[in-house]
Amino acid sequence: MKTKTAAAVLLLLVAGVAIASAQQRVTVIGCPARGVADARCLVIRGTDNVTYNITDVRQRPEIGQRAISLTGTRVNRDHFCKQGIVLSNITWTYTTQSCR
Repeated sequence: MKTKTAAAVLLLLVAGVAIASAQQRVTVIGCPARGVADARCLVIRGTDNVTYNITDVRQRPEIGQRAISLTGTRVNRDHFCKQGIVLSNITWTYTTQSCR
């Protein structure tokens, strides 16, 4: 019985580590833009040329004005925009860089 309990605890710990590593925090600086799939989609391409889907951001930044610096949690799920790596729990601020 102790072996089964220990195995169950170990399995839960390993699963917790896998979930924690799958949900990484990322920081991106770039210009927000509309996605291609839907007018509601909002994306940002970082300096590393990776596109992130930031559609779920609560306060939407203005498009085409100033760059933003954001931090979000990378999540492994499908999104109706079908574009970029999906981020959630996003916080952002404007930078002094112009997007024009």
